[in-house]
Amino acid sequence: MRSFLSLLCLTLITPVAPAAEKPATIKKSFESGIVLTFDDRYVDQWVQQIPLFKKYDAHVTFFVDHFYTLKPAQIAGLKKLQNAGHAIGSHSVNHIKAVDYVGTKGMKAYLQNEIDPSVKRLTEAGFKPTAFAYPSSSHSEEIDVALLKTFRHLRGGTGLTPGQRMRDLKTIFTPVDQIASRGCLIGTGIDYAGTDKRPDCLTEIKDAMDHAKQRGEIVVFYAHNISDKGPGHHLQPRALEEILAHAQQIGLPTLTYDDLP
Repeated sequence: MRSFLSLLCLTLITPVAPAAEKPATIKKSFESGIVLTFDDRYVDQWVQQIPLFKKYDAHVTFFVDHFYTLKPAQIAGLKKLQNAGHAIGSHSVNHIKAVDYVGTKGMKAYLQNEIDPSVKRLTEAGFKPTAFAYPSSSHSEEIDVALLKTFRHLRGGTGLTPGQRMRDLKTIFTPVDQIASRGCLIGTGIDYAGTDKRPDCLTEIKDAMDHAKQRGEIVVFYAHNISDKGPGHHLQPRALEEILAHAQQIGLPTLTYDDLP
């Protein structure tokens, strides 16, 4: 009887551990932001900028195509980027324009040949692509609907007309409370900002960032390589630092696509 009472007493006073709960996905809380993205597969150059991103507590999204051609060292580089807090997204298998492909071979073939294998390879390598960037910004509402069954967000693109200010590109801005309902977010290109090719671009970028901060919006930009001279389309590290420094100065968070609702 004594042992029974002892056991009962022990049961009553011993706290019972709560059932383990599935960890919730932690999202950043933000009232505005800049979403910087880089396309293609310039992994070696991207990795070199990890200290620069860390300096400004900045995180960006890298959209990768031709994943099947990457060497083990490049895949390891993408993992370094992911471990540093950056997001890895899909840029299709072969960087083919979606509208052209769907128009000639159909939606089913596009999904089977350009989307599904990209997601599969990225996932098997340890990445979880929540977003997709259209090669050459080629997309349609029909393709958006099809791809949003696989991805949370897509990225299209638009450019400036002569004399147009970047802050007047209405489609590159999204109010924070509308992000979750807007599947395809539109960005604009910032390669060559601050060079002779685009001498006023950095000023325009900063002005657009100020605009987003003031209005409670996110603004989306895209570039490719991060280097002084290429190869390919590129944003110079000094220009990238100027953008990151301005974001920090005005209190504009740098967000990845994984941070978006």
